[in-house]
Amino acid sequence: MRRILTLLLLFNVVRSSEAITGGVVNLRPKQIINSVGIGDRFGGIGTSSDESDHFKLLAADGDSLLVGARNAVYNLSLSTLSVNHKIDWKPPAEHIEECIMKGKSKTDCQNYIRVLARKSAGVSLVCGTHAFSPKCREYTVTEFGIRNTRQFDGQGISPYDPKHNSSALYVPGTNQLFVATVTDFVGNDALIYRKTIDETPSSKSAANIRTQSYDARVLNAPNFVATFAYKEHVYFWFREIASEAIDNNEEPQIYARVARVCKNDKGGARPANERWTSYLKARLNCSLPSGSSPFYFNELKAVSDPIDAGNNNHVVYTVFSTPDSDVRMSAVCKFSMKKIREEFDNGTFKHQNNAQSMWMAFNRNEVPKPRPGSCSPDSTKLPENTVSFILHHPLLHRPIPSVAAPLLVEGADRADLTQITVLPRVRAVGGHNYDILFIGTSDGKVLKVVEVDGNATVIQSATVFQRGVPIVNLLTTKESVVIVSADEIASLPVHNCAQQTSCSKCVQLQDPHCAWDSSIARCVHGGSWTGDQFIQNMVFGQSEQCPEGIIVREVFDDNESEAQPEAVSRSGYPKEHSTITVVLVAAVASLISLIIGAFIGIRVNRWAATSEPHRSASSTSGSDYDSFGRARLTRHDSLTTATKVDHGFVPQSKQSVDATSLVMSINATHHPMSMSQHGSGINTPSRDKNAIVTSINQNTLPRDYKVKKVYL
Repeated sequence: MRRILTLLLLFNVVRSSEAITGGVVNLRPKQIINSVGIGDRFGGIGTSSDESDHFKLLAADGDSLLVGARNAVYNLSLSTLSVNHKIDWKPPAEHIEECIMKGKSKTDCQNYIRVLARKSAGVSLVCGTHAFSPKCREYTVTEFGIRNTRQFDGQGISPYDPKHNSSALYVPGTNQLFVATVTDFVGNDALIYRKTIDETPSSKSAANIRTQSYDARVLNAPNFVATFAYKEHVYFWFREIASEAIDNNEEPQIYARVARVCKNDKGGARPANERWTSYLKARLNCSLPSGSSPFYFNELKAVSDPIDAGNNNHVVYTVFSTPDSDVRMSAVCKFSMKKIREEFDNGTFKHQNNAQSMWMAFNRNEVPKPRPGSCSPDSTKLPENTVSFILHHPLLHRPIPSVAAPLLVEGADRADLTQITVLPRVRAVGGHNYDILFIGTSDGKVLKVVEVDGNATVIQSATVFQRGVPIVNLLTTKESVVIVSADEIASLPVHNCAQQTSCSKCVQLQDPHCAWDSSIARCVHGGSWTGDQFIQNMVFGQSEQCPEGIIVREVFDDNESEAQPEAVSRSGYPKEHSTITVVLVAAVASLISLIIGAFIGIRVNRWAATSEPHRSASSTSGSDYDSFGRARLTRHDSLTTATKVDHGFVPQSKQSVDATSLVMSINATHHPMSMSQHGSGINTPSRDKNAIVTSINQNTLPRDYKVKKVYL
């Protein structure tokens, strides 16, 4: 019984896990590529973790790739990763010594370039950590080379620590820099900041605006992930400690956020002239449905640029994870910019009366007008109650949901997903366009994923770096994907069509880049796909046009070098079976086996206990019934019949009658068998009890004898 209870508990746990994961996790790639040492490569001076370059991809301009590193900025050729130009910028020795005296390591007390902006032709703004004393410079290209023409304080623009997560965006039209970082040595004062970059130190400009200092309602220990401009706003994506949420153990919870400000925000009237009047933020909801309590991925890790989705809308692909624990999972979710804008424009604000009260939705009728957070031609003229309201109520009440359930979920036995970039609108053979996702992992791999009708297919898994280091940046062009780790940069082709040598395997990739060319019998990459010789099927990954026809799909396991056949459903299409599904089936099978075994054991023990005291009496009698009136199966019983019968019991008379033989003598043709219309089973024949009794009465039994059912 204890084993049965244990299995029942396991069944409930597995069933809950199955509901959480939606039945399919850890999608297996169609092909596995070992790209270590392949393609163009660039490595800096770093030879160990103590001398890391901390590469950061800052910008791509034409054929140039601008990379921030330790004491240097590299201008690399995008096509070959060769060095076009290099700017060296090392802190003075006295700054390094001062940094070390403050408790930082010599490795951290270098100048790691974190911000770069192309102000105009030949003029670039470069900012770095500068031994935990951020500095910025303007470099100008002259006939004598690249020269430093200006240096100023970089506080609030560059982070102090090279490992701190920050982001920046330069808007050329207004000469303004929008930054999300920290502005103090210990990293406690986080801010979202707009600074106007002057052509000369004495020129006048618009006020520099920032979020309130040390206000947990606005920013609470954030880790900034991405920043981009979209229409009249600038959007900031980050994760932070949620002021509105504390778990049952009174521990802080991390939530994913998106915030926005108006580009033309001038601040409020004094004394709020240096504060945002348009800053709003909302929670992002990337979760798996699981009954009344969804399974949330709360920690935002990476965000793509907005991708055109048609109908005047754009979508953003994001990477989420669960908090650090023994069961850590990652997911990819998609968000609609149209839905985000609608929530910011019309959503309800969240409100807390005091520090001990619950957070609730603010009464819409009490929200001042014009609506707080909306863009104004001149924000300095906004009413005081509108400006004051946004300072105290920056959070929206409703989370912004993803477009659908996560496209991809990686379980605890897989590496974390770390970065994402999108190659949009790749044209397939049929003329449809598909978004291709390239997703970096924490063990140096890049997954190539395509979304078809809302479902994700992992086309390829490529191992890029031998040491299994995390991917920190990704960039795609039409022909290549650039992969950045802390100490190495690689450039690989966006497709590996030639790896497949048969039509069926080429089609199985479901890669819009690849199709089988029947005229030359090769898996090829094409752009226009003109002609009718190309075979491709993006939906099912199978085609009857292949010479070998439709075959069972083969996929590669992460730890195997050979293809493993995958299960095929009755409809002929492949089915995915997760580890949880296998465990569930095994648990249910074990549970059923134990129940059946226990039932049989109980019946056998009961039969043995009741028959043992009467063995002599029953064995000496020639009757077909034992002393308890239970009918015995004798040589007269037809054991080959498929019909189940009820044995009639009558008291023994002087003339012994084999009642079992009488019942079994019924003509079997009265009960024909028919095949079920719903499956392959056989219908149980019907039993006419009146016919059985009549058959008995037509033999030697008296008509007034009662018939009693006895079960074996």
